[in-house]
Amino acid sequence: MPKYDFRCEACGSEFSESLPMGTVTLPECLTCKSAKAVRKLIRAPMVHFKGSGFYKNDSTQNSVKRDNPKPIEAPKKIDPPKAP
Repeated sequence: MPKYDFRCEACGSEFSESLPMGTVTLPECLTCKSAKAVRKLIRAPMVHFKGSGFYKNDSTQNSVKRDNPKPIEAPKKIDPPKAP
């Protein structure tokens, strides 16, 4: 279950709760027990990518191949059959 951050507008306290996705009802404040003054905080997600391929310098080997593609050959000319 994702963890969400909340702030109580009545007392100013901030707290976190794990709620199922799609939950419409907000929890009550842990300090003052008010349920009407609680607001959900929107914060940037904490994402940490590990491994190769996530940074610009990790893709330099592939970009060399894409920058120098194999030249396209012109189609060969086919002569029409000669009439007898």
